[in-house]
Amino acid sequence: MKKSVFCLILFSAAMALFAGCGEQQSSSLPESQSAAVGTSQAASETSGAEEQDSSSTPAVDDPFAAAAGYRTENAARYADYAAENPDLTTQQVVSYVNIGLDTPFYSGVETIADPDNLLVLCNKYHQLPNGYEPSDLVQISSANSNGGKTLYLRAEAAAAFEQLCAGAAADGYTILGQSGYRSYSYQEQLYNNYVARDGQATADTYSARPGFSEHQTGLAMDICNGTLSYTEFGQTAEYEWAKEHLHEYGFVLHYLPGTEQITGYMTEEWHIRYVGVETATRIHELGITLDEYCATYLE
Repeated sequence: MKKSVFCLILFSAAMALFAGCGEQQSSSLPESQSAAVGTSQAASETSGAEEQDSSSTPAVDDPFAAAAGYRTENAARYADYAAENPDLTTQQVVSYVNIGLDTPFYSGVETIADPDNLLVLCNKYHQLPNGYEPSDLVQISSANSNGGKTLYLRAEAAAAFEQLCAGAAADGYTILGQSGYRSYSYQEQLYNNYVARDGQATADTYSARPGFSEHQTGLAMDICNGTLSYTEFGQTAEYEWAKEHLHEYGFVLHYLPGTEQITGYMTEEWHIRYVGVETATRIHELGITLDEYCATYLE
């Protein structure tokens, strides 16, 4: 009996000692291994934080995005053009690139899809469809054409032109039509004659290539005062009146002084274009060309 009790006591003590050793082994690690685990956990947390910061950092703002007429697809072109022309404003950069001025004239030419639109832009990047002729051409009254010439404009533009001439007369000025609608073939004849005389490079500064003439739209008119040549219209009192009142009748001066680099044409104080009173007034207030208006506010 005594022997059994003694054995039981020894067995219990051995079990207690073994259990204590197990707890100590499971609860302790070498300092180097413990430090490695802590470093790994810290690195994991830091890496996660860095990834989160990187993904939430906003992209650098495009300096041209706030400009009127901004187009995402032109972002790279805006940046390149601005670098080449550092004196331009962000608005000018956007408008000029939209026109196509970062490429040579007569490059990347598009055929106009809706040539009957009163706000059609026919310039050195946009040509009229082959064989285009407006279907609503109306003859201008002989009283409002220089020398009683037979001139045509589209119906709405013709009516507005008659009102323009009457308005000028009421204020004591004389405005007469010199050249209105021109067919493709007639423009081709004019242009080829100019090229033969002055060479293409020079002719391109004052005459449109066939298919690119605003006169073919039936919405443009060259004007004069009946006394001086139409090319001298800028020297007349009528020109000063026209600058202030054309928009009231729906017309704008398209080829303004100082805009040769935008339109590709020399100044033509005698060339007016019908766009409607609302648009003409807006262009007049903004002090920009039709090209800039279309590229900035219509497309």
